[in-house]
Amino acid sequence: MRASGRKRGAARAWARRIGAGLALLAASVAPAVAGLPETPRPRQLTVADGLPSNRINGIAEDRSGYLWIATSDGLARYDGLGFRVWRAENGLRDSFVWYVHVDARNRVWVGTNDAGLAVLDPERKRFRFYDRRNTPAMDSDTVWTIASTSDGALWYGTDAGGLYRLDPDGRVARFAPRQGDPRSLPGGGVVQLETAADGSLWVGTKNGVARWTGRDFERLPDAALPSPIINGITAEDDGTLWFGTPRGVGVRRPNGSVSAAPWAELGIADPILHVLLRDRSGLYWFDVPQGLGYDNGGALGVVPLYSESAQGLVRPSWVGAYQDHEGGLWFASYTNGLWYLPANWRQFAVLSRRIGDPASLGNAKLSGIAPAADGGMWLVGSGGVLDRLDPETGAVRHVARDLGDGLVLKSVMEDAAGAVWVSFPGGLARVEPHSGRFRRWLHDDPDDPALAGTETWLAQSGDGTVWLVDDQSIVQAREPDGRVRATLRPGEDGGLARDAVVREIGRGPDGALWVATSRGLSMWNAGARRFEPVPGADARDVYGFAIAGERVWLARFGALEAYRWDGAALQPEGLGLDTRHGMPLIAPNGLTVDAAGTVWMSSVRGLIRADPAAGTVRVYGVHDGLPSQEFETPPVARPGDGRILVGSPEGLVMFDPSLVRPTTQAPPLIVESIDVRRGERRAAFPAERPFRVGPGDRDLRIVARLLSFNDARNHVYRFRLSGYDTGWVETGASGERVFSRLEPGEYLLRIAARTADNVWSAERSVRFVVAPPWWRTWPAIVGLAGLVALALWWLADAYRRRLKRRHAWQMAQHERELAKQASLAKTRFLATLGHEVRTPMTGVLGMSELLLDTPLQPQQRSYVESIRRAGQHLLRLVNDALDLARIESGKLDLAEQPFDLRALVDEAAGLMAPLARRRGLDFVIEIAPDAPRGLLGDGSRVCQILLNLLGNAIKFTEAGSVSLRVSALAPEGVRLEIADTGPGLNEEQKARLFRRFEQAEGARTAARYGGSGLGLAICQELAAAMGGRIRVESAPGEGARFIVELPLAAAPVPQAPAETRWPARRRALSLLLVEDDPTVAEVVAGLLRAQGHRVTHAPHGLAALAEAANARFDAALLDLDLPGFDGLELARQLQAQGFAAPLLAITARADAEAEPQAMAAGFRGFVRKPVTSAMLAGFLEATVGVEADAE
Repeated sequence: MRASGRKRGAARAWARRIGAGLALLAASVAPAVAGLPETPRPRQLTVADGLPSNRINGIAEDRSGYLWIATSDGLARYDGLGFRVWRAENGLRDSFVWYVHVDARNRVWVGTNDAGLAVLDPERKRFRFYDRRNTPAMDSDTVWTIASTSDGALWYGTDAGGLYRLDPDGRVARFAPRQGDPRSLPGGGVVQLETAADGSLWVGTKNGVARWTGRDFERLPDAALPSPIINGITAEDDGTLWFGTPRGVGVRRPNGSVSAAPWAELGIADPILHVLLRDRSGLYWFDVPQGLGYDNGGALGVVPLYSESAQGLVRPSWVGAYQDHEGGLWFASYTNGLWYLPANWRQFAVLSRRIGDPASLGNAKLSGIAPAADGGMWLVGSGGVLDRLDPETGAVRHVARDLGDGLVLKSVMEDAAGAVWVSFPGGLARVEPHSGRFRRWLHDDPDDPALAGTETWLAQSGDGTVWLVDDQSIVQAREPDGRVRATLRPGEDGGLARDAVVREIGRGPDGALWVATSRGLSMWNAGARRFEPVPGADARDVYGFAIAGERVWLARFGALEAYRWDGAALQPEGLGLDTRHGMPLIAPNGLTVDAAGTVWMSSVRGLIRADPAAGTVRVYGVHDGLPSQEFETPPVARPGDGRILVGSPEGLVMFDPSLVRPTTQAPPLIVESIDVRRGERRAAFPAERPFRVGPGDRDLRIVARLLSFNDARNHVYRFRLSGYDTGWVETGASGERVFSRLEPGEYLLRIAARTADNVWSAERSVRFVVAPPWWRTWPAIVGLAGLVALALWWLADAYRRRLKRRHAWQMAQHERELAKQASLAKTRFLATLGHEVRTPMTGVLGMSELLLDTPLQPQQRSYVESIRRAGQHLLRLVNDALDLARIESGKLDLAEQPFDLRALVDEAAGLMAPLARRRGLDFVIEIAPDAPRGLLGDGSRVCQILLNLLGNAIKFTEAGSVSLRVSALAPEGVRLEIADTGPGLNEEQKARLFRRFEQAEGARTAARYGGSGLGLAICQELAAAMGGRIRVESAPGEGARFIVELPLAAAPVPQAPAETRWPARRRALSLLLVEDDPTVAEVVAGLLRAQGHRVTHAPHGLAALAEAANARFDAALLDLDLPGFDGLELARQLQAQGFAAPLLAITARADAEAEPQAMAAGFRGFVRKPVTSAMLAGFLEATVGVEADAE
């Protein structure tokens, strides 16, 4: 094959001056198919098909069957479906590839323009380069041609650096021309290397051609060739060598003689630029000025090359040609890409209309074909021309033009008398070829009008009647001379159903007219003058029928059925083909049967061959050499020799069905690639040996290829993975299967492929292992089992511990619940106790107060004072216990109001100083300059703490002093220090000091000093509630120091309330007292009357409402716990009936919610029992007011 086409313009100019002939070659060329003209139609492949460039520089084929293509923009590999390309970004340093060569070891060698020589590794991943940087012997990196010899050496030639030999051991030797040495290389620019049939290496240069002898070069004489400038060398199997030069072609015979090609002396005047190839059938292919030429039986045949990309005929500049392992021919060009001619190109002959060629068909698109009695064929179509074809020679005679008066001719038929009938839209013509006479009928003629349909089909029955049917399913019968005998419309008396659609008409095996319709198959009954169903045929849709002896074939949608005609009816033979055999699911446009019983059908999807004996179906299309996939006309068999003709939009197709047979051999099936996605990249595996898929790999992809270039898009691949697939999985023509995820284990993948001829290849098997993740390996499983056992033990132990903790928690919860219940019970008890104690205490303290206001003897007054002090002590005990209960239950509410600390200290000092002086003690108050003045908090509780601590200090100090020091607490708050010179405390006493109901020396202290033991405990709780604390510093004999730290926020000093001035004389008021306890009522009434007021007592709410309705009162004092409805409800009732005087709530309740509830009900004041005269007087003065007697 030639690899260089430089200076093609000069070569072509010289070649046009040379006469040419092919007689020398005619004897060795295999004869063409008898009776069929040869019409090769190569198919073009360009960048639109995936080629990297339309400039092709070389072709080679590897051992697997891949086609390698050198282009000006990369190296391409073709598998019949697509191209894989290597460029600079794929590891090829230079994308301009001059040459590609595959050696005996199946290595792919590449000659580049700037990167020297490169070889692709067997995995087809990486290149190794030989250039001037790593090969000192090289003088040029532009490699034009490559060849290998039987000794394992690789030869490559460069543009100006001479010839190089790469030995198997890696050594590189250079050969260059030496002046004066005729045994050296003729020129430094090596254009072509070719290995002859005897293994010798021939070198074509720009300065001659030479043969390598093993030691030096044997040159051919320059005079033996038309020119010493070599453009290409072509070797034949018999040893013949063809040399292409700018001035013509030279030839070297096997006997060693060299001469110019003897075209002129053989009588061939057509110029030959170069012999591209002699194929295995012996046919020569030439580079000619018109394009591609071939030996056509001693004459030069020119192949018209139609380019879809150029939308017209092109004349490529040829580089060379190659014949692949299947016999297909590849033609490489500099300008128009790659051209492919399948090996079976001779099985179909195609005749087309060529503009400007009167010898070609008169119709570009054929719509009707019919046999002539003399062996010719009648053709009609888009040109309106009636042609007569000689199938033996391909000669065409135009019998009549414009038969349809400008309309397309639709169908043709020759009747028994030799007249030719032609239909066209709305018309019919009858032509007598021998006489040239013809007659035409139109649909609107008054006599014997033609059918009005746009398409009309013709047939003649055995009695000579000419039948027509149009696309409206109207049937017409005519006499042989054209007179109309009958016109039958569906739904009328003709026997055809109203909704019947006529598909085809023709002569049946009984000689009558048969009609294929959408309602089944019908036949003409001449006696009844109507159509009747053919006996034995059902009412299903029939698209066509064909008769072969007694067998009748019916074409259905996607199916073919065989019947036997027994003279009266159709009998099913149980023979048929459908989609299970490869039949496409379409409606055929017609069918015929060849001599071997094979059924041929035309369709919009191609030409269908159905072989009932083999049970196979094959669809032929453009990849098989047909000019089109769409065949709208029925195929017509030529009587006598059985050749079949069928029309297409691109012309007439003729073939000998005996020669169009599916191949029985399947091409090699290879596994092209196996890879997985590993992370963000794909990792490849070798296809020749088992491999291992990692646990993290995904998307396992296997690509198989049936290496056949003939109709590869109709190949079918199937896969079956053991343990995964339940059956074979077909993937169509892609040949690719992807498994997203597979379970760990060992797998066997079986792969098979089917050719377009329905031949299955031998199976290929791929074994692989999917590795489990580490946690599913045996060591991991064993370790995991141990961990599980350990975890179970730990869980069991944890569960036991949890149960133990839960039990302890439940016990603690139970104890807390019991403590809570006990606390609630205690709180309720104390509240009830307080309520029950306060009511009688009102009587005790009130009566003692009333008694003290009467004249008493000293001893009597002493007794009453004792009773009063005991009652007050008991009241203090109750109040302390209630405070403690509130603290425990969290219901002690502390006020958040500004108060004046110094005023509070002065108030406490005013109360405590007289007590200290009475005991002979010094009472010292010291306020530090940094002591805060205004604080935010509950001032009454702070005063309570201060009074309690000062009271204790005075009570336990016999002599000396008691001091109070006030200072600031950092960062905010107050620090109170109460110091005394008492007996002091030891550590045990300090530890028990703040415990409830305990005192320093226990019962001894209580007996000597009194007290309940709750005061300090309550003080500590109150300090803690304010966020502070109380601590004590003391030692026996050194006194005690109590330090109170309260972190209260600073606040503005509130205004002191105006001093209340008690009038000298009070105004007598009319008061309503509502109290259910007679003793308490008597005490309160007595205290009020002692103040000069008038008191009306009501024992319950109803009595109070009656008194309020009948009299006017200045105020009302209500007990909250009244029988019937309580004091709160009584207050609401009184206000509802217009009682506007102030209300005072008197209650024994100790809960904190009592006072807010009373205020919400409308009370102006709230006091807890026991009440004193001062408490009552204060309320009355605050609410009702006083006035002096106006005397």
